[in-house]
Amino acid sequence: MAYKSAPLDHLVALVPPPSSPRFGTRAWGDLFADIGIRLPDDYVAFIERYGSCQFARWLGIGDMRLLSEEDCARLPQEMDYYREWRDDAPEEYSLAMWPEPGGFFSWGSTIDGDSVGWLTLGEPEEWPVIVVPHDSDQEPPIAETMTEWLVGWASGNRYDSSGFMEGTEGHPLVCERW
Repeated sequence: MAYKSAPLDHLVALVPPPSSPRFGTRAWGDLFADIGIRLPDDYVAFIERYGSCQFARWLGIGDMRLLSEEDCARLPQEMDYYREWRDDAPEEYSLAMWPEPGGFFSWGSTIDGDSVGWLTLGEPEEWPVIVVPHDSDQEPPIAETMTEWLVGWASGNRYDSSGFMEGTEGHPLVCERW
């Protein structure tokens, strides 16, 4: 499947990138070798436009090129808390966690403790997006790229966008350097 730039262009129109993005300096190939997996072209294009950023002071997405080789080696342990929950209650916590086959690989996190990422099923361009909630029921994966998911979220087409209001009721829908 070829990379489609239209979702990224749509996201940029909805929420412009930070004025001075924070980018990692590592080569993508070096990062992929260190983590042992190639990430989707959609993620690469997003990061090359936005860098490490935070949307609405709620959803943070990191440029994984900022990770050291040692940080990359520790990535498989980041979801150990979920594995422990799964061991205790497999009927409630049924997802595989990367590097398990088809496992969840995080690309973002919310201030509420939710993780957002992919299920690593098939080729990277086919990975569905899924949210691993901190304190609610697991929803099914969504067959979209990361950027398509972000467009649905930011546009209000997927979730209630009332939290994006200005003032005390919510956060402005802006993207800031993170």
